[in-house]
Amino acid sequence: MNLLSRLALNFICKKNSKLLSFTSLVSIVGISFGVAAFLVVITVLNSFQAEIKNVISSVNPNLIIYSPSGISNPTQFEKKLETLIPVPIEKMSRFILQESVMGLGKQTSAVYLRAIEGTSSSFAHNLNRYILPHDALNSLNESSQLIDKNRNTIDFSGNPEKLPHVILGKELAENLDAKVGSTVTLMTFGNEKNALGVRYNKLYVSGVANTGLSEYDKKQVFMNFQDGVKLFGIESWSSGIEVQLKNPEDALLVSKKLNQEIPYNVVAWQQIDPGLFEKIERDGMTIKLIVLIISFVAGFNIIVTLSLTVIDRSKQISLLRAVGAKKSLVISTFVYSGIILGILGSLLGVLSGLIILKIFSRIPLGDFQEFYYLDKIPVQIDLQLIVIAFITSIFLSFIGALYPAWKASRVSPMHGLTQGN
Repeated sequence: MNLLSRLALNFICKKNSKLLSFTSLVSIVGISFGVAAFLVVITVLNSFQAEIKNVISSVNPNLIIYSPSGISNPTQFEKKLETLIPVPIEKMSRFILQESVMGLGKQTSAVYLRAIEGTSSSFAHNLNRYILPHDALNSLNESSQLIDKNRNTIDFSGNPEKLPHVILGKELAENLDAKVGSTVTLMTFGNEKNALGVRYNKLYVSGVANTGLSEYDKKQVFMNFQDGVKLFGIESWSSGIEVQLKNPEDALLVSKKLNQEIPYNVVAWQQIDPGLFEKIERDGMTIKLIVLIISFVAGFNIIVTLSLTVIDRSKQISLLRAVGAKKSLVISTFVYSGIILGILGSLLGVLSGLIILKIFSRIPLGDFQEFYYLDKIPVQIDLQLIVIAFITSIFLSFIGALYPAWKASRVSPMHGLTQGN
């Protein structure tokens, strides 16, 4: 161990001991608290945004092009879109969206029924990972033959699997007490012969979708596109077109362009729930500012620790100066002491932060699901963030050590030669 390291450790340890002094321990704990707070809060906030963006982009296509009155000749319109969209397209598919009511026994719930083209749907690959059983989406590939010309499903109690298949959101299934294999009733309303007609259609539950987004899981229902046409629409018609892009981040730019060029509504996945992102960013900025202040305070307690050390060890410093130590050595010694405290505090802070994050990752959100639509606190460890927190803490410790180091260099060599305790 070189002279500088020995001197630095000597000043942060107790007199005539290799144990850290009380003020040094307080400084290390303060730094670790700041680092842990920074790491935990920023990681959780970033994870919230990343998780919500990931789920929303997975359970929705990158672009949704729709019209309240529907789109005629959707296949022909898809060809037109290929020439209008300026970025690479991965896939396009048709969909039908219908608001309705679903029931099972005495339980009923309002639902958004979405008829899609099964595994050929543009976002099927992403959606499939949230559905159980894993092959349930395949059941939406084929249309049921049990729908008559009056848009009613024929009761086929002998073999309910031949009924139109649907996939329910997890919370919706729980509210209806429905399971895979259950038969639910879909109530649809339409104007038939100048009178309000109500149809009750039997549907077979082939799967459950658990996206983690409460707003989706408590209302979303998926079914086969052709079944949707038979129940709600007409041939060569759809509510809209789903578009999956090679790069999902291009969706917002494309939606702005298409809204100016076509007579339909175009929504990018980033625009589906903008209020949620705004709330997270607004709350996140406030919390980040508070944590940043805590981190600065924790980092700069190095100033207090080393200033007290200068006062307590002034005679030792003067003796160093008396035997020929230059001011630069004294300054370097105290700066090095601050860096050692910063490293120890940062290591403890990173370790504590990771343990806290591990605990947080298992905590359910409870009532906060209403605001953030997630079951548990999302935690995605970011190595880059850990490095930033570690380096920033050491840098603040370095800055905090400069003033005490300068004060130490001004201690007179004669101070240690004077009489007294």
